Amino acid sequence: MKKILIILSLLMTFVLGCAKTVKTFEINAEPGTKVPNFELKDFSAAKTQVRKIFNNGKPTLFIVAAEWCPDCHAELPDVQKFYEENKDNVNVVVVFTNKRSSLAKAKKYVEESKFTFPVYYDFDGSILKGFKVTEVPTNVKINKSVIEDVQKGTMKIDGLNKMFAK
Repeated sequence: MKKILIILSLLMTFVLGCAKTVKTFEINAEPGTKVPNFELKDFSAAKTQVRKIFNNGKPTLFIVAAEWCPDCHAELPDVQKFYEENKDNVNVVVVFTNKRSSLAKAKKYVEESKFTFPVYYDFDGSILKGFKVTEVPTNVKINKSVIEDVQKGTMKIDGLNKMFAK
């Protein structure tokens, strides 16, 4: 009986040790907060570690958006202009949420809008949850993995330029 219990214990330890763990995070998205490393996935599910983006010497405009959101429809053309004018000096990262949406819908919206800024998809809702996003669009300025500014709601090109002039 002892041998069976020991074998079962070892087996359970092995199974749990081999189980795929999902790294999650949760932060208060406010100025001064350090952003932990996490994975972004593009529309093809290719992974990128955010530390590569956030720590490349340029500040980052990090946006959580949705293709169904009228405010995002108003903002994202200005984000495209901002990206075109500032891509050498500012990283732009737009993450489309999976809430009330699908990858196919987000992909179609980006293609039809002819956006060229880097886009990602929140396949499992972890980014929405991790940043505690309550409304889209949410715009976050991140510099060296530290949040410097957070703006909720639609931002136009002037507001984006002002955010990064600081």
